[in-house]
Amino acid sequence: MERYETRFEDGTYAIEADDGWFDVGEIDDIHDLVGGETYTIEYDDRARTAAWLRTDADGRITFDVRETLASMTFERSFVENVKGTPLGETDEDGYPLRTVLFADLMTEIWDSKGNLDEE
Repeated sequence: MERYETRFEDGTYAIEADDGWFDVGEIDDIHDLVGGETYTIEYDDRARTAAWLRTDADGRITFDVRETLASMTFERSFVENVKGTPLGETDEDGYPLRTVLFADLMTEIWDSKGNLDEE
């Protein structure tokens, strides 16, 4: 399965596609949309028993959003979905629709990792 790389260029997050790189949005907007420069996932008591999982005393993992996004790769369907959403159109709060979709997808992905019982 082919994976597509990501990168930051002057504060803009970009994803590789078959026909080159495309912008997702500004990191400041992504931070606003996901709730800050860090993101916290909460694990329940059962999930915390996984040997590989290192949570704090409250069952949480907090990570740096920019650092995490910079290291991610994505599948073609994800890339096509994000790329197909306009960057030049904005929502009622002034955020680009592509950036909003991306932030929504990422928080959904991250949150699903924190709730293993719903898979």
